[in-house]
Amino acid sequence: MQDHRENADSTAGETGRLRYIDALRGIAALLVLWLHVANSYRALSPQTAAHVRWLNDFVSEIDIGRIGVVVFFLISGFVIPFSIRPGSAAPIGSFAIRRVFRLYPAYWLSVPLAAFVFFWAAGRPFGAWSAGQPFTAGDFLVNLTLLQEAFGVRDANPVYWTLLVEIVFYVLCVGLLLCRSLHSPRRVAIVCASLAALHLFGVFMVWIGRPVLTIDAAFWMLNLSVMFWGTLYRFDLRGERIARLVFLGVGIVYVLALPIASMAIGKSLPIYTVSYAIGFLVFIAGTRIARIETRLTDWLGRVSYSTYLFHPIVFYPIWSWLMRQPVASPWRTQHLAVYLVANLVLTLIAASLVFRFVERPMIRLGHRLATRYEQRAARRHGVANARAPEAAAEIASEIRAGAAAG
Repeated sequence: MQDHRENADSTAGETGRLRYIDALRGIAALLVLWLHVANSYRALSPQTAAHVRWLNDFVSEIDIGRIGVVVFFLISGFVIPFSIRPGSAAPIGSFAIRRVFRLYPAYWLSVPLAAFVFFWAAGRPFGAWSAGQPFTAGDFLVNLTLLQEAFGVRDANPVYWTLLVEIVFYVLCVGLLLCRSLHSPRRVAIVCASLAALHLFGVFMVWIGRPVLTIDAAFWMLNLSVMFWGTLYRFDLRGERIARLVFLGVGIVYVLALPIASMAIGKSLPIYTVSYAIGFLVFIAGTRIARIETRLTDWLGRVSYSTYLFHPIVFYPIWSWLMRQPVASPWRTQHLAVYLVANLVLTLIAASLVFRFVERPMIRLGHRLATRYEQRAARRHGVANARAPEAAAEIASEIRAGAAAG
């Protein structure tokens, strides 16, 4: 097994970013946008519906948006555990500060916009969703915590569900760090295998009609196991027999065994199993076979988080306006590709602005605050902060690059 960490770090360049990972981030965000726009805009008119073909039918069959989400989860597993610095004076606190300033500022901007677009734009304060359920001021405030699913509150934006999975993964990483297990391939492998086994068991029990886990719980196990598989992917597994077996075994199950078995079983299982398998293949191809390192993909990767957060906020008002036009209007009868390109351009413009004026300044601030927190912790414990020069160099590098690695 190749040393993925050494190989990855050697390609990071002067900016400290893994450029091929940025490319995968950008691709993943565009896949999610593609599915959501295509699924919505095909309903504009019979003429547009006649044009969907591969632009919608095929990508819907394999759930191309979920493929993008799987790539995002694998990237998080590949990156996040190695961004926690166990040798610093305050690894958990500094990690938490960096992640809060990475996730929340753009998210907080998106919440009121999403609430307005999806719920309140009908002219009724705290108006109702199409299902008739109100989105109240309390729901809005809970959404600001990013923990709405834990409180049984609906998302202001339908893409938010993945962010809570991210947060739970962060918490598990911190727990493993406290147990001195985060950088142990064998222990990470045990966690990965356990989560995968729980998912398979839960789905099997649902299939035979004796559920012990809800479908949501089973998918939580699946997504977290995928993220820890991404962590194993970056480890040097030479000499780690158990971790290597788990890495290969879980990969084979998700890429081959589960899709084949689910297609044989039928029902609703094949769609998600195939999309997860393709997500694995895209990630592996993008990290080992065809690493993409261009200025365009560097930029797409940097704005990928805002692309993901804001693309529904961009496309839904346009779609809603178009649906109010006469069905034979030229506005509603264009080729689906026209709507895809228009929404892509507008979303990337919005994402660029959010990145420039919100994400990038907040990422820089978060890293500065995290470094100061580490220095204060070192002084409190009477320990010389050996990482201070290194941390300062990291911040300078991130400022030159325009952002920290996700």
